[in-house]
Amino acid sequence: MNAMNNDIYDLVILGSGSTAFAAATRAKELGKTAVMTEVRTLVGTCVNRGCLPSKNLIEAARLVFDAAHPRYAGLTAASLRLDFPALIAQKDELISEYRDQHYASLVDEPDQRLIEVVPGHVALFDPHTIAVTASDGTVRHLSGDQVLIATGSSPVIPEVPGLSRTPYLTSDLLTSREELELKALPGSLLILGGGYIALELGQMFARFGTS
Repeated sequence: MNAMNNDIYDLVILGSGSTAFAAATRAKELGKTAVMTEVRTLVGTCVNRGCLPSKNLIEAARLVFDAAHPRYAGLTAASLRLDFPALIAQKDELISEYRDQHYASLVDEPDQRLIEVVPGHVALFDPHTIAVTASDGTVRHLSGDQVLIATGSSPVIPEVPGLSRTPYLTSDLLTSREELELKALPGSLLILGGGYIALELGQMFARFGTS
């Protein structure tokens, strides 16, 4: 393998989600060197934009609904005041604490024997090498005996006529401290799709008062 002027590892991982962390941790346990890359926020979809934030806000929506619809005779319905920006702030704080405690603590400089993460956009340079372009334009080449693609998934934008002229959100709307994060509760919302994410988020917004 030609790796001249490259940083050489046993395992190069594209992505820094839970799968990537599991692979990097296992490689370390086996005495191998590993490096991860990430173009967005450390730890990927589940922690930052998927499971953790959605379940946190869905539970808050359940409390609002249960207060307005008590299940026991003798209980008087109550209307909970909703401060949506404050709800988003507590969600972000929860995610930040979880990310720091369970993942960020494992990331450090290579000489500390912990897991290294290189931020930036990646491109395959050859079968064993990737080029990582940082936000300032600098490029770093990483070579590995093995390359693992663990980039997860991202929403696919359907080819719906007129969509390009319409403001819209994707399932990334719950992202934490990123550009697309939803900070204000929509007054009304039209959801395209009927999968489990659509049903979960549709119920959540309805319970918060979105029509």
